[in-house]
Amino acid sequence: MKYSIIPAAGLATRFLPASKCIPKELFPVLDKPVIQYIVEESVESGATNVVFVSGSGKEAILDHFDRINPKFSVGKLKEHVREKVEELDDMIEVISVRQKSPLGLGHAVMKGTFVIPEDEPFAVMLPDMLIFSEGESSVMQEMSTLSEKYGCSVIALMKVPAETQGMYGIAEGKELENGVIEIKRLIEKPAEGETESNLAILGRYIFTPEIVSILKNVKPGRGGEIQLTDAMVELLSKERVLGFVIDEKTHVFDTGNMEGFALANAYAALRRVDGFEEKIKNLIEK
Repeated sequence: MKYSIIPAAGLATRFLPASKCIPKELFPVLDKPVIQYIVEESVESGATNVVFVSGSGKEAILDHFDRINPKFSVGKLKEHVREKVEELDDMIEVISVRQKSPLGLGHAVMKGTFVIPEDEPFAVMLPDMLIFSEGESSVMQEMSTLSEKYGCSVIALMKVPAETQGMYGIAEGKELENGVIEIKRLIEKPAEGETESNLAILGRYIFTPEIVSILKNVKPGRGGEIQLTDAMVELLSKERVLGFVIDEKTHVFDTGNMEGFALANAYAALRRVDGFEEKIKNLIEK
C-alpha cells in the first residue's frame, strides 16, 4: 500500500476564531500539528505518497511538508530541533487535490483516487481522529498486515457505549480471529434498538481498487452528500471486508472538537513532559 488519502477540506467552524486563518489540521498537539501525527502513522504503515484532499485556505498544510523556507534561520536552531524540522523534507511525497464543494466524505475520497493508479489499494485516514497506540504496532500497521494477509479491504473499529451508537457508523459481523471480524452489515448512525453491535467505525480504512468504481456511481445520501458508508455497504455485496478492532492499549481522540483536542494534548503531555502529571494534579486542587 503506497498511497494514503487524507480528506482535509473541512472549515472547522467549531474552532472559530482560531481556525479563521489557520487550518485546524495544523493546530499543535504539543510540538507537532495534528496532521503530522496522521502522516507519520501513514508512513509507518508503508505509504510513500499522501494525497491531501483540501479546499481554499489549506495551502499551509502542503507547506508544512515541503522544504523549509530559506528565510528560516535553521542554523540558529539547536541540533535536535533542526533535525525534527529537516526530517519533514523527506518524510513523504505530497499530492494535493482540491475539493471545491463540501459534497461528503465519499466525494472527497473519490477526488483523491483520481491521482492513484487504478490497480493500487490505498488507505483513507481522517485527520480529526488522532490515535496513540502503546502497543508494538500502530493501527495502520496492523491493518496493512491484515489487508496483505487476506487480500481485502480493512476498516478500523472501536468499542463504544450503547448510548452513543447513534453517533457513529456501526459494523456487525462474525469473529474471524482475535480482534478481527468479517463485516456482514454496516449501519450509519443507527436508531435505538436497530443493532446490538457496539463496534464503531474509527476513521482508518484500507480499500481495494473495487471501491473506486462504486464511489463514482453511488447516489447522494443523507444531507445530499456522497457518503463513504453507502459505498462500503455496496462493497460488502461484492467482496469480503474485515474489521480490525482496536485494543485497550490504543487511545483515540477526536480532535475535531475542543474536548478531544484538549484531551489529546493532555495525554501527549503526560507521556512526554517531565513532571506534568504532578503539575496538573496541583492545578486541579487549586
